[in-house]
Amino acid sequence: MDILLPAGGSGPGVVVGHAWWGLNSALRDYGARLAAAGFVVALPDLFDGRVARSIAEAVTLVSRDWDADAKLSRAVTTLSRHDAVRGGRVGTIGFSSSGWSLVGLASDRSLPIAGTVVYYASRIPAAGHGPILAHLAEHDPFESDESMDEMAAALSRAGAPNAAHRYAGTMHWFAEADRSEYAAAAAELAFERTLGFLRSQLVA
Repeated sequence: MDILLPAGGSGPGVVVGHAWWGLNSALRDYGARLAAAGFVVALPDLFDGRVARSIAEAVTLVSRDWDADAKLSRAVTTLSRHDAVRGGRVGTIGFSSSGWSLVGLASDRSLPIAGTVVYYASRIPAAGHGPILAHLAEHDPFESDESMDEMAAALSRAGAPNAAHRYAGTMHWFAEADRSEYAAAAAELAFERTLGFLRSQLVA
């Protein structure tokens, strides 16, 4: 697991879970942006170095090697104990399939998770979940309108700081700069909202 430190050497911790492509350069760049914003960033490699370059390869990796819940749980615990992390609790960010797993972990009170951000992953969180911010695409072949609406309604009922945003004109993977679906304006807005949410949960 890679750990990225901010310029000051310490800060609040954030675990970033990659999509089914693996820990690729786009995800590493995203983590670097978080570190530049002052966070200690953990980048767990759920596929042990393997990176998919097509949907078919990604499906193979997921079907063969996906054990995200356990690996992300370990990453959260490990990062929370890192000397550079302030406060002992960490935020989590998950893209697509990792986001789905992290919504499930958001209700696990044995984990030191202060808040969860997910990109294009819809799942109704269990009762007693921690704060969740969801970034959802407008047109998503992997997520139904019904499931996204249900998640948004659940987060609305839970109240602030829980929230779900759907980004007009976007598709799945809109926040990953190496994808043809990348939408720069929506990705930037989602990133700024993510920073605000994480700071509200992690910075006293």
